[in-house]
Amino acid sequence: ARRLAAERGVVVTGSEIVGMVPYPALLETGKYYLKKQGRSAGVPVRDILETAVQSLGLRDVADFKIEERVLGLPRNTDSALVEMKVTDFVDEVSRESPAPGGGSIAALAGALGASLASMVSNLTANKPGSGEIDAVLNEAAEKLQEIKFALIKGVDDDANAFNSYMEARRLPQKTEEEKKARYEAMQNGLKQAVFVPLNTAKLSLKAIEIAETVVKYGNPNSISDAGVGAQAAFAGVKGGIYNVLINLRDIEDDRFNNDMRQQCEALEKEARKRLDKIDKQVEGMIK
Repeated sequence: ARRLAAERGVVVTGSEIVGMVPYPALLETGKYYLKKQGRSAGVPVRDILETAVQSLGLRDVADFKIEERVLGLPRNTDSALVEMKVTDFVDEVSRESPAPGGGSIAALAGALGASLASMVSNLTANKPGSGEIDAVLNEAAEKLQEIKFALIKGVDDDANAFNSYMEARRLPQKTEEEKKARYEAMQNGLKQAVFVPLNTAKLSLKAIEIAETVVKYGNPNSISDAGVGAQAAFAGVKGGIYNVLINLRDIEDDRFNNDMRQQCEALEKEARKRLDKIDKQVEGMIK
């Protein structure tokens, strides 16, 4: 539309979408305009969508509310942990209820680590004289945003997985059939409670891997932020592993347990190796 308008010597002042717009379409539109403006697309989803809305002039002709007009928009329920205020969430963690617990906190730590690394990427790239590293850091920021998004989801996923196990424990066990059904439900609940923190550890390791690149190319004035991000992501790895291991104690499947322990050992070894490398680089620049 803008090209056709330019050919006729006029300017598009606004546009209107009738009905709903698919989330993927608006997201890609936002990324297109961010890149066209020489900015990173490695920013929060809502920022990308808002860029699309403003660039298309969707509010110039009629009202356009993202929450109401975008079909398939990722949403959290009002009761989701990640929708709580920080102070309320911290208070909830401190109460005597078993969830949210260490698994949710590990996911949050990993998400914060990815966020800090993304921040440093965005502070460095697309600035005067940064042309040679823009592509590397823009890609890093986009990947880190994806990791952050997945780990934020993991905050509630971990609490829900634990709740599934607790619900299984409350099943009746008067007859042999009920006992068997309860046992199987508990075992499945425990395995699910293992998969969620295992994914947290894997995603947090990816954040550390990308943080290496950010530390290498990032603005030296923000190097401490990248270092803190790597430390937070390592807490996500280690915290995820802790929550895997503690749940294995009650799973009566030796093959499954051995596989999980091997994966955890490999994850921690790789994460620690990369974190040590980042530590040396960061401390070498700030001391």
